[in-house]
Amino acid sequence: MLEREYQKEVIKLLQEAVKIPSINPPGEEKAMGEFVYDYMTKNGIETEKIMVQKDRFNVLSKIPGKSRKGILFTGHMDVVPVSEEEKKRWNLDPFGGVIIGNHLYGRGASDMKSGLCAIMVAMKILKEQNIVPEQDIAFVATVDEEDAMLGSKAMIGREDLKNYKSCVVAEPTNMILCNRGRGRTYGNLYIKGQTGHGSRACPNHNAILLCNKIIDKMNKTTFDKIRTPEKEQSFWQPLAIEAGVEPCVVPDSCTMKIDARLVLNHDPEDIWIRMKEIIDEIQVEIPEIQVDIEIIDKRESWTTSCQSPIMKQLKKVYEDLHFIYETKIFTGTTDGTVFRRDGRDIVIIGPGDLSCVHRENEKVNLEEVQRSVELYLRLMKSDISGEK
Repeated sequence: MLEREYQKEVIKLLQEAVKIPSINPPGEEKAMGEFVYDYMTKNGIETEKIMVQKDRFNVLSKIPGKSRKGILFTGHMDVVPVSEEEKKRWNLDPFGGVIIGNHLYGRGASDMKSGLCAIMVAMKILKEQNIVPEQDIAFVATVDEEDAMLGSKAMIGREDLKNYKSCVVAEPTNMILCNRGRGRTYGNLYIKGQTGHGSRACPNHNAILLCNKIIDKMNKTTFDKIRTPEKEQSFWQPLAIEAGVEPCVVPDSCTMKIDARLVLNHDPEDIWIRMKEIIDEIQVEIPEIQVDIEIIDKRESWTTSCQSPIMKQLKKVYEDLHFIYETKIFTGTTDGTVFRRDGRDIVIIGPGDLSCVHRENEKVNLEEVQRSVELYLRLMKSDISGEK
């Protein structure tokens, strides 16, 4: 069981972290980056800043092990904004880090400063107790996970991380092990019509009505040929629409953001092929319509085999700690999708509940946070040197 001093330390550290409003967008992670960097360096852990953009940097920490093979642990430092309307629904200060009972409340409590702090404390214990792990241990605290994942993308292809073939992402899973992750792709449609007087009906010129035609066809499109064993389907939907010309002018342009969430083995490219087919169908009916597609990101689904070294070792760790062992799919997309592109086995496991994030009264169970330190520490000390 985790020593009492470290139980208290991870809670105190989390409180301090939640009080830092590392909101993204617009990308205000600098103070949180300094917080992570200072903690790791003060505890004697080799640490550096990896610049991503002006005033935005990842934090990379390493503890050498007996083997040059390694495990990479990662978590993101940014949190989503709290809108004025959402703020009204909070019972507490979103950045107060208030503890009530056995829960700590605040933006980022679950997503994912609790997992981030648990990794930090686990690495401190290794260093403080002069434990030489069986393999190299690295920790990357990233920026921009909540937006374009520029932080994790900046780490791809690094020579000093090439031996880290297993990656633990500390996103909130209620400490359930996720060895599969869904895919995602999103982008913008730029729809062009023609202006006109608001007193005249212009169904084939009004960019908003043209946008509506696309939405109608999206709603009639199914992905039933691509299903998981759980009988889930991929889906897509518009998440934002921007249009309008004043005063009372038929809009000649409209921008619509499209977001698609993909089940396992659904190629993101399929979404844009289908969107092009929809646009082509509408252009047969309305030749003058113009639609440009901007694909912002494609994130592939992934699976890590239960026979992989990291999964085999985690099963043993769970048994040793008397944690309930089960596996599931992680429904969101994470930096793990990016870190996987360097050939790593990805697992997602961390404290917190995904159902309470990105909304009012986000919280995390403090016992879970303490348990996560135990699990990360045990895994850091484990031997997975048999991996390929």
